[in-house]
This record gives sequence, C-alpha cells and structure tokens, in this order.
Amino acid sequence: MKLIKKMFSHFSFFQRCSRRRLPRRSEAKAGEEALIFLKLEPRYLHPPQYCYGGRVGCYGISKLPHFLLAMLCVGLAGCASQGTVAPLSNGYEEVAHPKQVSFQYRAPDGKTTPIWPSLSGVSEVIKGDVALFVGDKAYVSPDPNDPRGTKPRLFAVRSPALPLDITDEVLSQWSKKSGKDFAKAWDRFSMVSPEEKNGQLELQLEFWTQERDWPDKATLQLDWNQVSDIMREVKEKGVVQKDLRWGTPYIEK
Repeated sequence: MKLIKKMFSHFSFFQRCSRRRLPRRSEAKAGEEALIFLKLEPRYLHPPQYCYGGRVGCYGISKLPHFLLAMLCVGLAGCASQGTVAPLSNGYEEVAHPKQVSFQYRAPDGKTTPIWPSLSGVSEVIKGDVALFVGDKAYVSPDPNDPRGTKPRLFAVRSPALPLDITDEVLSQWSKKSGKDFAKAWDRFSMVSPEEKNGQLELQLEFWTQERDWPDKATLQLDWNQVSDIMREVKEKGVVQKDLRWGTPYIEK
C-alpha cells in the first residue's frame, strides 16, 4: 500500500481526472510523471547486480508487477472514467482506477464479471480457469479513503463463480506443517504473495511479530490438487458474505 501511495503522490494526473479524456499535452505530462515514479523507485529498472537484498528483488520494466503496469497504463494513456484494462490471461483482467486496481473476468463473448474491487498490490497466479489473487477486504466499515480499515486476504476464483477466501485454510496448512499455533498465525498474519514455482503454488507469508520464536516470513508450497481440495471445501462448507466496504460477495468458511 505504501508503494501505491507513492505512485499517487507522483501522479498528479489522478487529481485531474474527469469524465473527459485529457488533452494530448496533458496525457504526455501524465506519462512523464509515471516515468518519474520509476526513476524514484530504481529497483524496477536496475539490473540485478544493483539490487539490494531481500525478496523484493529487481525487475526489468517488462517484469513490473501487474498492478504497477496497470497504473503505468493509466499514466501513459490518460484518465478514463471506466478505468484502464490490463489483460492478464485466460480472460482475467486488472482494471486501473484513480484510487485502486480492481480484478475482473472477461468471457469469450465480451461479458465482464467483476471479481474484486481492490487488489493489494501483488501479482496474481492464473492456472487454467483458476486465478489466485490478494484483495483488500474490510474488517470494519470505515471511511472508504482510509486504507487502515482493510486487510489483505488470499482468494481463489473460478469465474464467473464467486471468489473464495482461502486465507484461513492456507494458514491452517502452514500451522500444521510448521508446528505453530493456528490462532497465533491468524492473529499475526499480515500479507501473502502467491507465485507459481516448479509446477506448484508457492505462498510467501508475512507476519507481524516481535517474538524470537516466530518468523517474520515463511513459505508454504501446495500442489494444485491441494489447492482444488481447499477450494472445494470452502465452496461446500462456506457461506456467502459481503465485504463491509464495497458490498462485494464472496464465500468464506
């Protein structure tokens, strides 16, 4: 979220958006401001030998996280009332809006199905007709401009079906494998980043903790059969909920 805020602070065109497209000169200025952000965040441009440590790593511009590419498209193309669409694969798309990036599915006939209104800023994993993504979910119903009222949750979706919140199931799997207490894992969980690696789903878990015997970061690997089993269990035993901020329906066990 801090990264997104930096982008908004550098992209003054977000405050100038209206229902009309910006004139060409303003669009060019917006593109320049988008590139200023990249200069201020050099890890997205420098080659690997200039990277600093950690899993953040460095990317060429072609490997920017999807949500950054979507935001950059907005800067280079100007503001649009319906948002700027960034196709991913198998019909899944990100849509960049002035204050957030949403996730949707586009069927072969062109019909779009909204999936989630606000992504948390990490890349999605798409395997066949299944997409895994991290979305901002409200845990209270605060001022919609206050990001502290949301927390990241891991979802799996086989659109056009409702998204499934599988966060608790993932934390349960990790707790069993690591020998850690699930209640503590649930309470200290702060972020998850999905990635497909070696034919499996790899999840980078992050926790808020000051205890020496509890990791700040951990890794959980699941094969795709395990992911399917988790999705089936949540779908069969879960109930339909609605996000407290946006009213978006989803299923949670």
